[in-house]
Amino acid sequence: MAARTWDGNTDTDWATAANWTADTLPVADDEVAFDSRQVTKPTTGMSDGAANNSGHASQCTFDLLHFRAGYTGGIGTAALPLICAPDTIIIDGTGTYHICVGGTDQSTEKVIPNIYINNSSAIVYLYSNCNDADHVSTFTDVYISGGTVYLAFYENDTDDQGVNVTNLYLVPRNGSDSAVTVIIEKDAYDVDNAGSTNIYMGGGTLSTDSQVGIFHMWGGTVYYGSEPNLGTTVTEADMDIATLIMHDGIFYWEPDDSGNPTITTAYLFGGTFDASGKISNDKDKIITTTYLHKGVTMNLNNQRSNITMTNLYRFGGTLITDEWTKIALAYYQP
Repeated sequence: MAARTWDGNTDTDWATAANWTADTLPVADDEVAFDSRQVTKPTTGMSDGAANNSGHASQCTFDLLHFRAGYTGGIGTAALPLICAPDTIIIDGTGTYHICVGGTDQSTEKVIPNIYINNSSAIVYLYSNCNDADHVSTFTDVYISGGTVYLAFYENDTDDQGVNVTNLYLVPRNGSDSAVTVIIEKDAYDVDNAGSTNIYMGGGTLSTDSQVGIFHMWGGTVYYGSEPNLGTTVTEADMDIATLIMHDGIFYWEPDDSGNPTITTAYLFGGTFDASGKISNDKDKIITTTYLHKGVTMNLNNQRSNITMTNLYRFGGTLITDEWTKIALAYYQP
């Protein structure tokens, strides 16, 4: 293992050895860094699969890829992202980053176990090079304490299924909601294994129209609806949440689903759950079981009376429904 730092002294080609310290290209298991010494950022040699390029299967399995504080260049473009599979990525710098987990083709499965995004001025796009019924490349744990992050779909991915992220953590630095914005452009689940993303949110703003496994929320604002990044109405499928746990924050629930979008279990300990919006309010929705606690506001008044709640266990809180709602009550005595 060696430490290699980009200095960009020669040109903008990743595969030019003279652009790296000691005039030596980084190889598998190296620790690779970009810092304030850079003259220019690499724009080629990152994903075409040629020998010694970062996209080469044996050349980008680094121990660490670190964009340090003071680095301003970013990396890649939407058409030519950095295709890689290091053990850990840390983004402390500014700029725009296009990072695609995978190998040199769309049948090579790769995993990036950890990625940390720590600068509120950074803009980061994450892609999977493959995510279909046969192959998937995965970001396992994505931690965001600062920055604007897009879980995007790679325009060269013919399956057009979006990125696969197993666990997404929003933990804004100093508790500042404005420090973190996450937009899930086109799903973020494992198509091959039908695995949903888990989201753990301490604050910030998140917009998504993707299915979720566990959605655990301590604060911030969530817009759960159709194509939130474009502001247009596009009907999706399987916009389901297995478990929603809220302690604080605001959750706007406006899914535009071709079926019946469902929250299987909602544990509401704090905050506001708002399904009263007019966006997609013509869609029938289901909340199978809700545990409503003191201090929570749950607003289901969308003026359509088409939200079905099968089981409600109320320990306090405020429940707002349409005028013509029918409620069957059962009282449980201790």
